[in-house]
Amino acid sequence: MGSASLDPAAVVLAFASIPLAGTPDATAQACVDAIRLLTHGPARLLVPTRPVPLSVGDAADGLVSVLRFHAAGGEGEMLASPEAAKIAPRLLALMAQQLARVWAVQQQRAEQTLELDQLRFHLGALQQVARTLAVVRGADETVRLVLDSVGEVFFAWWAALYHTDGEQYTCRAVRSLRGESVAFAIPARVVNAITGPGRPPIVPPEDAEIRDHVPAEVAVVAPLDFGDGGAGLLILGRRMTEAPYEAHDLALLRALADSSAIALRNAELLDRLRAQATIDPLTGCHNRRGFDEILEREMARAQRYGRPLSLVLLDIDRFKSINDDFGHEVGDHALQRIGRAVRHSFRSSDSACRYGGEEFALIFPETGRDEGSRLAEKMRVVVEQLPPNAEVPRTLTASFGVASFPDDAATIPDLIRAADRALYQAKTRGRNRVETA
Repeated sequence: MGSASLDPAAVVLAFASIPLAGTPDATAQACVDAIRLLTHGPARLLVPTRPVPLSVGDAADGLVSVLRFHAAGGEGEMLASPEAAKIAPRLLALMAQQLARVWAVQQQRAEQTLELDQLRFHLGALQQVARTLAVVRGADETVRLVLDSVGEVFFAWWAALYHTDGEQYTCRAVRSLRGESVAFAIPARVVNAITGPGRPPIVPPEDAEIRDHVPAEVAVVAPLDFGDGGAGLLILGRRMTEAPYEAHDLALLRALADSSAIALRNAELLDRLRAQATIDPLTGCHNRRGFDEILEREMARAQRYGRPLSLVLLDIDRFKSINDDFGHEVGDHALQRIGRAVRHSFRSSDSACRYGGEEFALIFPETGRDEGSRLAEKMRVVVEQLPPNAEVPRTLTASFGVASFPDDAATIPDLIRAADRALYQAKTRGRNRVETA
């Protein structure tokens, strides 16, 4: 088809046959083929696509710029033979219009593809986090999983979780890949100035006071609503990709924050239920189930690291006579007094348990037989010196049996038997005393 016989219908028909569903490279090549067909000569197309511009077609040597057309990345250019430049201006304008249409459709498809990719990523991230948080775990583990999940989804250098008591937001945990430190507490008024429970995540303004309380590169703050007045914050740092947090990122973060708040609330409830399941309601000490769990854990640690462990069994002396003389209510008060005494008399690493009836058990990690006996004697004196009061109108005493790993036993059953035998000796030798295995 010579340029003399070229008409608008031929131009429209040539570009109408270009497939629009292909890649940018394939589309550019199809445009070049259409131009060759129309001009009967070589052609080259320059399109300012992003991030890499396209340059497709014949070698540029000997070609001239015939027309320019609008493209999403700027202005595209068509190169062809000098003869093609002689095509009627109205036909060149039509060709430029057709090229602009093709690349407008390409740009629209690219934007839709990007949006679909973002949606797929969001859906995949939500599914991943949902699977991770679907299993109810303890609070500490759930906090770690929340920070790990959110940090990985957004490629954040750091992420921090805060809880509030109404006056301030206190840092619960931090996940940092570069060692950033965050403030231990942020005044609630500072947080309330920019966000709060039920509100969407926000990129803090540069002059926001919250930036004085967290690392300089704080990027986004997401409120957490735990229900029943409970609230918290997820604070994320800049991304490793240096990409900003855009609207679709904030929408995803809000969904993740809502899921995280539910998971954290469930974890707190689980911890509370676990505590209730292992705490004796009368004395506040661990119950028999709690005793079994703690002793098993401490024995495994002692065996693994070759460290000592002491077990003390104590029995309130003549407890039956308290119930007989004063009634079971006074007996309960006596148990409560002993429970408070054993819970508050030792180290934070030690555990006080109600072993059964009027018997209590004390678990002393990192403690050998001699030190265990000394602690038992200290406890004996504490009980003996409890003054009578309106609730318990007589003095109390207790007998103690001490056994230790590895000196007296190598297993939990043997350790309990050894401590029980020592307690029996304390009873038969006059009560209100300490005996060792």
